[in-house]
Amino acid sequence: MTQANSNSASVDASRSPGETAASAAPRRSAPRRLMAAIGVGVALTLSGCGFQLRDYDATPMAITELDVQAPNTDTHDALREALKQADIRLSDDAPLRLNLGKLNEDVHQITFGDAGSIKRELTYRVVYSLQRKSDGAYLANQQELEASSDYYTNDDNLLNTDDVRERAGEQNDRELSRQLMDRLRAITP
Repeated sequence: MTQANSNSASVDASRSPGETAASAAPRRSAPRRLMAAIGVGVALTLSGCGFQLRDYDATPMAITELDVQAPNTDTHDALREALKQADIRLSDDAPLRLNLGKLNEDVHQITFGDAGSIKRELTYRVVYSLQRKSDGAYLANQQELEASSDYYTNDDNLLNTDDVRERAGEQNDRELSRQLMDRLRAITP
């Protein structure tokens, strides 16, 4: 009996005064629970605001080959490149034809003032249609893609204006490409 008491005394010495074996376990797992709660909170926050991993979509593309008819512009080149990156083969012999209309570009001045920076909005619009070559039927007829981005110009730094506008245009190209991929992904030929 004396041995049992001495062993329990040595175990009790490792705990804080007044702490039992049952209360020691939750104290050690509290940081784990806190980290798990933070992880769940971050995941819910990101999913609630529409966060997605770039270039990740679980839905496979049913269209594997396209004949693209489009003007020769930087935006249309970006759309062609997005198709290639989605593993869509571009070929004149493809069973489907993607018709991309001309790029409509609008610039609107959002803020007005005599000095300082001026906020502008650059908007790109492209009309497209998707057509079966065998019978001429449209799978998507006269759909419009639209992307807008804001940029700032400053009268004191006119050399930077073209660069800033070009970056806004590149951002619009990426958004138009994303929209086109989303719409094509929803079509089953």
